[in-house]
Amino acid sequence: MRGEESSANSKNFAESVDKLIADLDVPVLKQLLNAAGLDVSPIRDEIRSLVEAGPILAGANGPKKYLISFQNSAEARGTGGILGAFAIVEMNKGNLKVLRTGSNASLYSMSISTLPIDMPQEFLRLYGNNPGILQNSNLSPHFPYGAEIWMGLWKKAYNEDLDGVIAVDPSALSYILKATGPIELLNGEKITADNVVSETLERAYKRFEKDNKARKDYLVQILNAAAAKLVAQDFDRRKMVAGLVQGIIEHRILIYSTDKKAEEILSRSRVAGYMSKEPNNEFRTVIQNIDASKLDYYLDRDVVVESMECKDVKKTQVRIVVTNTLKSGKGLPAYVLTRADKGKPADLITGAHRFKVFIYGPTGAQLVDAWRENRTADLGGGSKERLRPVYVADVDLSPGESEELQANFAGGVGKITFIDQPLVRKTQIEIKDKC
Repeated sequence: MRGEESSANSKNFAESVDKLIADLDVPVLKQLLNAAGLDVSPIRDEIRSLVEAGPILAGANGPKKYLISFQNSAEARGTGGILGAFAIVEMNKGNLKVLRTGSNASLYSMSISTLPIDMPQEFLRLYGNNPGILQNSNLSPHFPYGAEIWMGLWKKAYNEDLDGVIAVDPSALSYILKATGPIELLNGEKITADNVVSETLERAYKRFEKDNKARKDYLVQILNAAAAKLVAQDFDRRKMVAGLVQGIIEHRILIYSTDKKAEEILSRSRVAGYMSKEPNNEFRTVIQNIDASKLDYYLDRDVVVESMECKDVKKTQVRIVVTNTLKSGKGLPAYVLTRADKGKPADLITGAHRFKVFIYGPTGAQLVDAWRENRTADLGGGSKERLRPVYVADVDLSPGESEELQANFAGGVGKITFIDQPLVRKTQIEIKDKC
């Protein structure tokens, strides 16, 4: 009966939200929303999905436990950044309770040499068993993969089943802090919407240069203080809606549910971080940090996606220029400058950053060819993930250096779209769709 009741609740909610979405097109209501500084129309699909799946996610028929992953976008991974601080929360009939918080240091023991769950062969060909290591669990930009691996590692370590994962990053937290106002830490320090990104992803490394545990504890304090505001519902609701809209649009707020019905509903919108296998003309560029540094804080990405032919089989070119914006690495903490990659040069320049660039084509397309500006470097190679062709290249940039890489694809259905990887600096994207 519980499943039927939840399904009925979801259907009623869906009907209500469909009416709400339709009402958004009424000119008078649009003017009122705009006057209040709110425009939720860009996340219509997300609103519909969240409202329809809401009773399930919120524990309408029993408590649900979620892992909250606070992703550190200064060290890039497919879904954004490496898992930093975390929380385990419980949702029970819409009430939020924080059960546990901590830093990733307390989770490292969860890492294993093989993946905790079965994964497709194409995943193993692209990433191997590296995602069995906690720091690499979310290498894929397909968020359900990372979420399932995190939960699998948690299950092996603590023999506890979780009901889902919610991921946020410091930028998303900054949008939320616009609604809650400043949070105060134990030492009286105030963290605000304006300083949370720089404090957590830049200044903290210098402040706690000789005590990395203290830095991680500092992140947990910030997470605890923000969670307390949310639990107490101590925030401006209008500003919270605006912050959530921005976080969802930028793919900085992601949700995964083990409930098949809820996950299917979520997968129709951006909030699921889903890399669909349905026909599309969607492109992505993804940075994977491979030197364990925190230098993605300083990485710029400029992308142009341009249709080259519009015949029966479309031809599309993706160009990305990656730039290490550091003027010099001198003065940065050693932890930020880490070069843990194998085969690093003996004459390493301080502040040089090594990473991989992944360029994804649409479902069912083909990678035709590739080119890179640095012709002395390895050209890279092609692979597949979730029926999509991927061009992968290894890049190493000294401070102030840039490199352009190109990939040409054949295939794609519909208008060109681009999904941005949520790092500290937003990608500068230009789409030239001539078809």
